[in-house]
Order: sequence, then C-alpha cells, then structure tokens
Amino acid sequence: MRRCVFQTTIGKAVSAEGVALHSGAMTRLALHPAATDSGIVFRRTDLPGDNRVAADPRNVVDTRLGVRLRNAAGAEAMTVEHFLSAAALVGLDNAIIEIDAAELPIFDGSLKAFVALFAEAGLQQQKVERRAIAVSASIRVEDGDRSVEVLPAAGRRIEMTIDYPVAAIGRSTISIDLEDAGTRARIVSARTFCTLSDVEGMRARGFALGGSLDNAVVVDGELILNEGPLRDPEEFALHKAADLIGDLALLGAPVFGLVRAQKTGHDLNTRLARKIRESPDFGARFPGR
Repeated sequence: MRRCVFQTTIGKAVSAEGVALHSGAMTRLALHPAATDSGIVFRRTDLPGDNRVAADPRNVVDTRLGVRLRNAAGAEAMTVEHFLSAAALVGLDNAIIEIDAAELPIFDGSLKAFVALFAEAGLQQQKVERRAIAVSASIRVEDGDRSVEVLPAAGRRIEMTIDYPVAAIGRSTISIDLEDAGTRARIVSARTFCTLSDVEGMRARGFALGGSLDNAVVVDGELILNEGPLRDPEEFALHKAADLIGDLALLGAPVFGLVRAQKTGHDLNTRLARKIRESPDFGARFPGR
C-alpha cells in the first residue's frame, strides 16, 4: 500500500541576500508560507501591480544564461533553477519567494545556501496529499546529438551524460537515485561551472558581472582555476543534474521515472517540462509514495 505524503510549506518566514550572478547587484529574497496547491511563486517587491511570477514551464521565456520566467504583465524572475532544484530535493511544495530585483542570488554557485535557508525556516506539513507525475510512455526532446527524455520506471532516477571539448571537464556519465539521501547531498554541494572564455564572452555582453571564483568553478583547458580540489569527482555532471531537477521542478510535482539526459541544458530541460505538462500523464497525477 502506498503511504500518504502530504504537501509542505515553510514553517516561518526567513530571508537572505547575496550577489546576483549576471547583474552583480545585491539581491534580497524572503521566503513566506503559502497555501496548498499554490506551488512556488516569486513576488517582485520592487514592482507594482501584477508582480507574481509562478514557477511554471509555460512562463519560461529565455534559457540562454539560466531560466528566466515572465508573467503576462511582464514581471520577470530569472536564474531560478538553483532555488527550484533545492526546493525539489528537500520536498518543499508551496512557498512565496519575495525578491527585490529580477535575479535571485547565486550564493556559492551550488544549492547549499538555499537548503540551509529551508532548514532555518523548517518545513510545515500541510493537510493535502502531495501528488507526483508518473509517465506512461517515453517523452523526449532532442536537438542534434543533444537529448533529454523521461521513461516509465519505478522511483526517481537520472542518467546524465556531459561532454565538453575542454580537458578539465571532458565526457562523463553518472547514474543517480534521487531517493538516496547521500546522492541528494552530493547534488546540493555541486557548483555551477564555466570556461574562462565563457566568462569573458558573457562580460563583454554585460552578463556574469557578479561571477567570481567564489560562486563558480572556472576552467581553462586542463586547468581548474579555483583553489582547492573539486567538491566531488563528478561535480560537473552532478551540477548538470541539479539544473535538470530544477527545470523539471517547474511542473510543481516530482516526476517518477528514469530521466535520461545527453548533453542537455536549460533549453531542452524546460522543453521537456512543457511537453510533460501538455501530456495526458500530467493530468493523471497520483499521490506520492
């Protein structure tokens, strides 16, 4: 018999601030409890009028340098993927996140600061069952040799393959079980990464102004420019898995099955989320385990 798992919100309001990756500005966010079935909603405190932006794949308007959401009135929330990934991994279903600018803080480039914020707030169990999405057939999106798909399977697993023409990153494949607490901890610690040439290109276009070796792993050829070793031998692939988890969290419910990803990114991940949302399986959700 499947045991009932109830939805959660945060137990008390908490706040934090940090540098935004692209603007370089200090951004403050504050978490507040929310009603059942409301999901994750970002509220722009610096904007009047319709300033609420729901975490929903239909609100994705750009994926080139992170996930950017926009509501019908034009209010935006950007670089939301790490927050959503952390929320999914700890089991947070409903919350209002107030932000005083478009972009969320990057913190150290991993999910750790968000998870710590959730721990400070505590999770409050609610009186409505959490629901989960179980696909009945493969759902896939692809672009050339890049692809991501979800297949029917028990549990929640990810097979992630990355392949970069940079010696410090290279090609690797990981298979991870999201039901395993140790695996979730590894994902939480994995930092975002880029090449030195990526940084130079982004800054030339006015982006990554808040980026530094304190909030990203930066590589140049065979070299890792940060001091100290990687946090995990598979940190690069683990962080790509974290991004994938955050992008699928736009669905507002965990996806049960095997997610198989090949050189994927936010563009394909959010397209997959949209395709799942449009499928009959999204409407046929079932109570979580």
